[in-house]
This record gives sequence, C-alpha cells and structure tokens, in this order.
Amino acid sequence: MNLFLRPSILSALLCCTLAQAQPAAPSSATSHPIVGTWSWTLPGKTCTETWQYRTDGRRLGTSGEEVTQGDYQVPAKPTTTGFYPLTETVTSSNGKRDCSGDLHTDGDESVIRFIQFSPKQDQFIVCKAASLEACFGPLKRVQ
Repeated sequence: MNLFLRPSILSALLCCTLAQAQPAAPSSATSHPIVGTWSWTLPGKTCTETWQYRTDGRRLGTSGEEVTQGDYQVPAKPTTTGFYPLTETVTSSNGKRDCSGDLHTDGDESVIRFIQFSPKQDQFIVCKAASLEACFGPLKRVQ
C-alpha cells in the first residue's frame, strides 16, 4: 500500500502554511517540537497510528495491533530546507502487524525520515527525503 501523497496534493495542502514558516530554534531537548504525542489516521481507513517522542530519546509507537519501542535522534534545528532528519531504530516490538500490514522486528536497522512542522508546530509531515516528493501525514499533536 502506498501511503505517500503525490507532490501536487501535498503542495496544495501545505503550501500556504509552510511557505511562511520560520524554522523553530529550540533551546533544549525538552522544548524540541517533536517531543510529545502525535497521531494520524490512514486515508480511507479507521486505523490510527500514534507516536510518542520522549525527551530521553525514546519513542513509543502504536499502529493497528503493533506496539513498538525505539530510540530516536533529531537535531535541535532543521536543515536549510526546513526539514529535520529523524533517525529511528526499533528496539522492541510485539511482532504484530501495523496499520499498513507491515511487521517491524526488534533490532531493525535505523531508518532516516525527514520531518517538517507546520508554523504552529502542532502538525508535521514525514518524508522519504528532504523534499515534498514522497510524504505522508500530517501527524497531529495529541493534547
């Protein structure tokens, strides 16, 4: 299943808000915009993914029947193109399938994704590269 949006659709969704966004300059790990809980529901499905990023570099994820824990690293500031390279490694998994039907096992290799926040930092998109060519989301902050 291809969950990535076409560039034209994504551009239409984000052009107005992200074009005016100024990158955030967090002062510490506790103020990094990724810290917190985020969720999104796959288009046309009722399956919701929830990702929780903690200040200690740990991540908890739930997606369908899957529950994973892992480590993550993200720089304090975005690149000049406005993307944060996010490196994640799954350290434990319950071995069940996620919303897309995929399995993630313990000790999977690290994955690098590129995320970009909305101006209010209450949403972000996830991309395969530091461009809007192959992205999904937006994930929304859970209060």
